[in-house]
Amino acid sequence: MALLEQLISWDELCGLTARKNGGGRPAHKLSRGQLLAAILFHYTVRSAGTLAEHLWLLLGIKMSDGTLCERRQALPAPVFTELLQRVLRPLERISPEGFYRGLRLVAIDGVEFSVANTPSVNQQLGKRKNKRGPFAFAKLRCAVLVELLMHNPLAATLGRAGESEWQLAKGLLASLPKGCLLLCDRLYGCGAFMVQAQKFLQPNGSHFLVRVKLGAKVARVVERLADGSALVEVNAYVPGSRHKVEATPLVREIRAVLRRKGGKPVAVRFWTSLLDPQQWPAEELVKLYATRWEHELYFRELKTVLGTNNLLRSQTVETAAQEVAAMIIGSALVATERSKLQPGQELAHRISFLKVWDLLQPLWLTLLLGADILSELQKQQLVERFYAMAAQMTMGKKRHRSCPRVLRQRLSKWPRKQDQPSFHGPIDIEVIQTEPAITERH
Repeated sequence: MALLEQLISWDELCGLTARKNGGGRPAHKLSRGQLLAAILFHYTVRSAGTLAEHLWLLLGIKMSDGTLCERRQALPAPVFTELLQRVLRPLERISPEGFYRGLRLVAIDGVEFSVANTPSVNQQLGKRKNKRGPFAFAKLRCAVLVELLMHNPLAATLGRAGESEWQLAKGLLASLPKGCLLLCDRLYGCGAFMVQAQKFLQPNGSHFLVRVKLGAKVARVVERLADGSALVEVNAYVPGSRHKVEATPLVREIRAVLRRKGGKPVAVRFWTSLLDPQQWPAEELVKLYATRWEHELYFRELKTVLGTNNLLRSQTVETAAQEVAAMIIGSALVATERSKLQPGQELAHRISFLKVWDLLQPLWLTLLLGADILSELQKQQLVERFYAMAAQMTMGKKRHRSCPRVLRQRLSKWPRKQDQPSFHGPIDIEVIQTEPAITERH
């Protein structure tokens, strides 16, 4: 509770989007702040017990599961939307490797959670399918803006109505911090995203680095630069039209070939708003983009460390969104604690998320159970011992990541992929010149 109140005060928690009409709520003296705290605790601390048991453990209030379920379902969606906006923020202390030449490294990406196949869920979210067939469960999409290396969420949007990742991601642009470098994958490699992102990035002195498809077309090549990159114009079309051009933003295009010993060369292509090749060398930016994989590691922590598995425990779309929001806030609490560690000369982001989390949960439970037994001095000593132990949980340097497309599973039921070798050696980067201008047809 004390850690949560460092991010949002108790009065703010109780006053989130006050409900005008209290119809449908059971008569019980339970404030909104108490209910929200119980939900956050229930889905953050991975210990056995129901929401009612965790409410009693956290606040000493006894209430039946049915009553709590009704109160929880009565919480309107804007409450959690506002809660995420107020709680999620950039860390004050961050590892130097969380910056590139003074720009804070952040990334936007989407993730899906499986939701139980109840009639209301299937009607609201629908069941989608891919090339292999329909999914086993309905999917709740979520887009998150993350502070890389530190794995700290800055903003999140939840697709309660089955919105696409693209729609959800556009709602995160307003939360971009000042002086940041936004990294994105190929889903965002189009002129429309460049235009939308620049509206929020330019006033804040921020920039983007986006990977694009090799076959993406440009309007024209404006200038070829000495390092092999080029200034190009790309077409941003009016939403809903494939021919009417809304704008032609100027970006710097970087093409490179990655080679590793014993593997096939891999061609990559990027668009960025970092236009000066001397201040922002092309080879450095190609290497820097590998940092975006930290976002995928954050999603792994969200699902396997904070969550029980990919399938949510909730039975409705609204409660499933509450569960995901609680896990995201829980990851922010862990990131805040990790940023406080002082492991000597080691980098703060080298501290294991999983090991810190495994140590943090029993600390929380010990402080809850001994709230009226332990003195304030004893509680403080426990916390100080936690920091001392967590600071020793450093990890070794991460190996070079390699994920060749040829290792993907074939589009057939059998045989399944059995062997997925990993590459540990260095990767050679060769920046190549941009191809001649390709004028798009209208």
